[in-house]
Amino acid sequence: MAVRKSLIYLFFLFCSCAYFNTFYNAKVYFREAEKIYREQNQNTRESSAKYNKVIEKSSKIFEFYKESKYTDDALFLTAISYKRLGDYTKSKIKFEELFNFFPNSPYARMALGEYIDLLINLNYIEEATLEFKKHPEISKDASFYLIKTKLLFAQKKYADIIPFVESEKKNLTKSPVRKEVFQFALEAALKINEMEKAEEYLQQVEKYATTEDRRLYIAITRANILSGRGMLTEALQVLEKTEFQEGSQGKRVIDYEKAKLYTMAGKYEDALGVIEKIIEKTQRDSTYTKALFLKGKIMESLDSLSTAISIYQDLKNFPLSKSLRDEVEIRYNSLLEVSSEENGDQSKLRKAELYLLDLGNPEKALSLYSELFENATDNDVRAKAMYAAMIIYKNYLKNEDKAKELAHRIVSEFPDSYQASKITELKLLNVTEN
Repeated sequence: MAVRKSLIYLFFLFCSCAYFNTFYNAKVYFREAEKIYREQNQNTRESSAKYNKVIEKSSKIFEFYKESKYTDDALFLTAISYKRLGDYTKSKIKFEELFNFFPNSPYARMALGEYIDLLINLNYIEEATLEFKKHPEISKDASFYLIKTKLLFAQKKYADIIPFVESEKKNLTKSPVRKEVFQFALEAALKINEMEKAEEYLQQVEKYATTEDRRLYIAITRANILSGRGMLTEALQVLEKTEFQEGSQGKRVIDYEKAKLYTMAGKYEDALGVIEKIIEKTQRDSTYTKALFLKGKIMESLDSLSTAISIYQDLKNFPLSKSLRDEVEIRYNSLLEVSSEENGDQSKLRKAELYLLDLGNPEKALSLYSELFENATDNDVRAKAMYAAMIIYKNYLKNEDKAKELAHRIVSEFPDSYQASKITELKLLNVTEN
């Protein structure tokens, strides 16, 4: 009998130890995974393996120890692990199990920031906003500044991010999420063309640029800030100073950015020289397709439409992002129409429209419209072309003097036209009837 009792005791002791060890190991794997994740600012192969171990160990608690006092702990660890691994659906389920079954658990409050962040990642913006408003206590969470900034960014309230970050600068200096907050502030400043603030936030982000990918991002962003301020030479100098090994992905990306700047400066031959170095390689990656697409646009500017059409036709056979595929399709179809042999005035009007709206080339559209309003025999065509040229000067080229000159001409030369009535009715450029 005593032997039997001893065996039962040993059995329960073994089960208890196994149960505790299962949870203990889950926590150890989680701490190790989080350390790697925080240091690298991303998931890695090593951290992924550890997060999977967390899920494996925690699942045993759910299966064999359902009444365990560690169930809420395990739910929290599992929800975070799924989130880090990018399995957002399973992560959401585990978070909601935690909130529903253990509303008073300390882990429920700890999970709020991560859960709202998850909703933003899933693009459930309204739900994320509602949760944020429902839980003012999140302001005490270490992730508060990041969650609020990220939510404002997701809501496209870019102009609200800068005053928020400025008002919290002192608090952010000690915040563990400061680098992510400054990253969003930087992107917001770029969105609303606040280039001075963008440079200020970039300097903050630069402090934490420890990897090659981050150095690449810093260089490209600084070049974009400078080019956005019209400082193309300085932007090129920034890219020239970056040191990436010849043939590396970083070097290819930098070369592509240089080609973009040369194109903006109208230095098409220099741009094409850089592009050729990229596309002559056998590596058919996203940098290759973007460089080929840029070459097509340069060919358009040089009026080599058949070459541009051929490039876009080739690009249609590559795996492209949806946005790039859509633009390739638009430009390909538009150029086919533009390059048609129809030479009538109505056809020229349509070509100018394609250049302006589909191909984003107001200068080329303006040259076609100018030719029409000076030389067309049909007054209706002339009035339409002159009105379109006026809009280009006003809205695209920001030359109000030329726009006003054309508005006066329309009202004077075509007083009975629809375009003249529109100008006088709306008092465009303060032009009225003579």
